[in-house]
Amino acid sequence: MGRYPFNEYADELIEKMKLSYAPETVANRARRYRRMGALVNELKEQKKISTSSPKQFTEKDVYAIIAADTPRRSSADMVHEVNALRKLMSFVDNPALEVCLNHNPELKPKIRGNRRKQSMSIESYNVILDKALKVDPADFDRLRAYALVLLCLDTGTRNKEIRLATEHDLDISAWTLYIAHPKGEMSYGEAREVPIREEIRPVIAAYLRARKVWLVENSCGSPALFPSNSPSSKDGCMCGNSLRRIKKLVEDETHVKFDLRECRRTFGQRYLDDELELSSVSVLMGHSSTKTTERFYGRQKNTMAIDKARSTWQKPQLELNTQVDKYLEETAQIKEETSSSASGQAPADGGQTP
Repeated sequence: MGRYPFNEYADELIEKMKLSYAPETVANRARRYRRMGALVNELKEQKKISTSSPKQFTEKDVYAIIAADTPRRSSADMVHEVNALRKLMSFVDNPALEVCLNHNPELKPKIRGNRRKQSMSIESYNVILDKALKVDPADFDRLRAYALVLLCLDTGTRNKEIRLATEHDLDISAWTLYIAHPKGEMSYGEAREVPIREEIRPVIAAYLRARKVWLVENSCGSPALFPSNSPSSKDGCMCGNSLRRIKKLVEDETHVKFDLRECRRTFGQRYLDDELELSSVSVLMGHSSTKTTERFYGRQKNTMAIDKARSTWQKPQLELNTQVDKYLEETAQIKEETSSSASGQAPADGGQTP
């Protein structure tokens, strides 16, 4: 091993991953290991860990690495960080990470609260749609931003799925988007097709026309639905950070704050609110189980559940109301007869008082 054994072992693992993982997954893991390697080398220079080799990490070394990394990351990101370190240390047959976490459970990253976050309100969605429909057809940057956000909202695409979508994946005759690069492709993920709502089609059509002009003006031959002319783009697609910057343009103009994952949650929630069965929503979202859809992305609203529960009462309730009305009428008649009898008057039907 050379001067930076962490990086060298990580590179070996990345080469192995290329055989069974999707390129996007491999690239994300490689970036994570490079960032982690920089931290490890920094801690080694500061003499806070005994070695920079994952094969020789001790329990104390692992503790120092996680303790130093935690303040820099969100809880959700630390889950990925620890899992990446776990994969690497398993690759070099070093159990120190598991020993450390067993002895120091406070180090285990925790995601607090319910992982099923809120979706965008229909009012916020309509604000975005209204702004999008008023964009100048010649304003490529704004058209691109609104088309991107509305497609994410109406097709439930993940960051990677919309970035890698091509112009050929968008069928404007059937108005569907074919998601060719789903999460977990090459393993559990399956490509899927999602319909595009009528309300956003004028925005998408205007964007496609502006995109053609932009490609010619920038001498760009990228087939990407949202192309990049950056020299650093190997496949002509935007990076995740570029998508987030574009999304911010919509946030600034509409004053609606959201992230791209919220767009996906909104997609699922809207279909559930429209009473599409859970199994169909799960298929459109690319989930292998309806449990994932319900637990993390969408669930029938409580008010809708109450209304449906009440609707099941309707027929029995009508029958019950009829019975109650009859009972009340009979009770009133008995009271009237009892009152007449007590005063010595004949009953209203002319009969004898018993």
